[in-house]
Amino acid sequence: MIFVIALYLFFVNPFRLKNIKKAETIENTLARLERYERKGVKLRNAKWIKAEEDKLVTTKEARREYEVFYKELDRHLEMVFTSANGKEIKDEALWQNRYIRETNVLLDKIRNHNIALSENTLPFKEWKGAIPTWEDIAPEQKRFWIAEELINIILKKEMGVRHLESINFGKENAPHANVRAELFNIIPFSIKVRMNVEGLLFLINELLKSKICFEIETINVSGELNRRRSPKGAEKSYQSVHINNIQSPSMVDVVIEAYVMDFKI
Repeated sequence: MIFVIALYLFFVNPFRLKNIKKAETIENTLARLERYERKGVKLRNAKWIKAEEDKLVTTKEARREYEVFYKELDRHLEMVFTSANGKEIKDEALWQNRYIRETNVLLDKIRNHNIALSENTLPFKEWKGAIPTWEDIAPEQKRFWIAEELINIILKKEMGVRHLESINFGKENAPHANVRAELFNIIPFSIKVRMNVEGLLFLINELLKSKICFEIETINVSGELNRRRSPKGAEKSYQSVHINNIQSPSMVDVVIEAYVMDFKI
């Protein structure tokens, strides 16, 4: 009897108590898991964690790739005038002198291509003796690159442009929708030209494949093309287009409303 009691006290009871504690620990753990589950907490194992870590690595690699892609798209728009040594101009007065010189170069290019210009056609800034700050220079530099690209496009022979009426930039508070505001700002503008209707598709194609990210919103065409397509009997005003005293039925007035994507990458 004494042996049995000793066996129980020294061997069986400690083992039983140990198992009771293990059971209590398991029960407490299960109770916590049930509470987490009721709260909507999802428990993950090591395999799931490893898969999520791999997914995160893949996502970061893809992000780096599209950042490189967007930076390349935005590269030209972010450029600043350079000096003779190829370095960006840092002085405001020197930048202003270079800006005036480059705008005159563009005006001469248009005249040399025998394209008529309306008064105040181009949206170039005039500071009237005042030196601009970098806060003024940054957006104006981007508008210059946009205007330069538009002019280089319409000067191409395939466009058949005879008259550049205007290039205008929209105001910052203009009602243009930007559903991707976290990725880019938009720079709205419009361009009005008189051109041969056969060059219209060339113009659209050149805009869409430009090194600057142009997004076309609307294209309005008026002239002989619209008159001929008007329903029979419909009233539609029409004024013949005269270029160099020659009436040209294939000439149309084109107004393009568009914007440039200015990426934030």
